[in-house]
Amino acid sequence: MGFINLSFLTKYNITKNFFPNKEMPIHKYIILINVLVFLIPLIMNTILYLLNIKTLSFFNFFDLHPQINYLLKNIWTIITYAFIHNDIYHIFWNMFILYFASEYFLNFFDEKKYIKTYFYGILFGGLFFVLSYNLFPVFKNDFTTLIGSSAAVYSVLIFICSYFPNNKVNLILFNIELKYIGVIYILLSLVQIPVENPGGNIAHLGGALWGYLYAMSVYNNSFNIDLKEIINKLKFNNLNKSENQKMIDAILDKISESGYESLTKKEKELLFKSKDQL
Repeated sequence: MGFINLSFLTKYNITKNFFPNKEMPIHKYIILINVLVFLIPLIMNTILYLLNIKTLSFFNFFDLHPQINYLLKNIWTIITYAFIHNDIYHIFWNMFILYFASEYFLNFFDEKKYIKTYFYGILFGGLFFVLSYNLFPVFKNDFTTLIGSSAAVYSVLIFICSYFPNNKVNLILFNIELKYIGVIYILLSLVQIPVENPGGNIAHLGGALWGYLYAMSVYNNSFNIDLKEIINKLKFNNLNKSENQKMIDAILDKISESGYESLTKKEKELLFKSKDQL
């Protein structure tokens, strides 16, 4: 999927130029940046307070406003809003979930896919927020701004929940399949829109949508490559044809004529079981 090219983030190793530990994985850099951006203004305002100088509001420079005219004049806020957090609880829970979701993600995928998942999640969350506040009458004359990395966190989380729906993770007292975690998080954000923080919950859904779409894109691409490898191996198998082999040939012919989706569930299972016998 196209959109904006973020490959420069990995191509030029931007994060590695800023920090000496070259072995640190990308998600830890992102968490570190979020923590520093949270702490530095607090420290600066503490110093200003002690010197009896008026403190500054850093949110005004980086938070995302719903007004389209304002956004066009401050276009950087479509990204920077995700690095601003309201309080210690806000940043703690975002970074807590991000850490474990990212650890799982990076066990299977490279940093390039991670960066695309994270930053496009920010973009989708921000765009969902802006569009919703301009489309739905309930938000008329509501000038709430958006901050926080939740949209990006949802993007990473829903990516792994969509790509590995049946994988189980341990939640201390019990095991649960990832698909149920994804559904719970999405439902919580959906039902909380009329209750509290509607802008934030809408942004969650935007990030989740990107995570799902990108996961399906990556999955389908990997699946197509894997399917081609299976077909090629089967076609060039020189063993004597058994009854099972004849069935495989018939399935391959069916794929050639009508495509993979024309196969029955039993035919799909037989095709992939045959991979282990090659």
